[in-house]
Amino acid sequence: MKLFRLFACLSLFVSSANGALAAGDAGLRYIQTRGIVRCGTDLQTKAFANKDEDGFWHGFDVDICKAISYGVFNRGDRFQMVNIAPEDVTQALASNKIDIMLSGSNYSAKDEITSKFMPVDILYYEQQTFLAKKIPDAKSMEAYKGAKVCVVNDTIDYHNLLNYSDTYKLDFKLLSFKTKKRAEEAFLLNRCQLLTGNALVLQALKEKRFSSKNDVVLLPEPIAIKPIYALVAKDNNSLRIIVKWIFNALKLSEEHNISSQNINIFIGAKDLSLQNLLGDNPKLWAKFGLSPNWLRNSMSDIGNYGEIYERNFGSGSDLKIERKGNNLIGNGGLIIAEPFI
Repeated sequence: MKLFRLFACLSLFVSSANGALAAGDAGLRYIQTRGIVRCGTDLQTKAFANKDEDGFWHGFDVDICKAISYGVFNRGDRFQMVNIAPEDVTQALASNKIDIMLSGSNYSAKDEITSKFMPVDILYYEQQTFLAKKIPDAKSMEAYKGAKVCVVNDTIDYHNLLNYSDTYKLDFKLLSFKTKKRAEEAFLLNRCQLLTGNALVLQALKEKRFSSKNDVVLLPEPIAIKPIYALVAKDNNSLRIIVKWIFNALKLSEEHNISSQNINIFIGAKDLSLQNLLGDNPKLWAKFGLSPNWLRNSMSDIGNYGEIYERNFGSGSDLKIERKGNNLIGNGGLIIAEPFI
């Protein structure tokens, strides 16, 4: 009798464990049931996500989230942008507050071991630099030698800063903080001359808090170039795979010179990868649980990866950031598109 109870308990445990795994690796099920995809972003950075006066969303993260909406629902309005601080990403993903975290996220060996999230793909490459209290006639970083620098503790930015200071013998005095918000507040209160972080985030902070002042500048000197990742929960590998290939479709479209301007003329492509990509051969997208023609509809709205980049970060934006490493590898950059076969 005791042995029977033991087997019964073990069977219940295994059944519960398998159920938990199935629930965690639900892929699209939760999103489809909810009827909306939730994307984490930084709402303080206009280039990532912002609403215009008519209530329409714009920004790099918005366009990527729209592409996911098109992939899952075959329409671009089934998405929600959720403001998530870097330190809250794990909790936001674990609690299903968001399905995917977009811009601003790094990934390290420590994250690989200890975090509950995993990378989907590299969204773009970002530059770590300084927001600085301007020193008149400064011609190099030597002018800031010995300066106090506000930085988030035990992050990639923190360790990059240490290496930079040591390499160029700048003797920076690091004031470390637990969160990005605290580091920014300290800089605003003049506790440090320099604040280090992602250039896009620092530029947004400058425009928001120092737009009328000339004594705060974004320095051109790069500390490091960092890949920025889209992230999902570690127990949702199905969603990781789906989002990866949705994002790859945007890059592969650019590689094949498919854009919002010419998508309608790409009919009857002979290349198998293109047939799969555009839904002319519908079987592969169907295996992902996605509408085979979602990319055609998405492309007409938001365009390919290059169009999204230029509109939000590049020539079509106020930032005017050259693509450089954010170009496709065939154009001298670091962005790689994989065949859809």
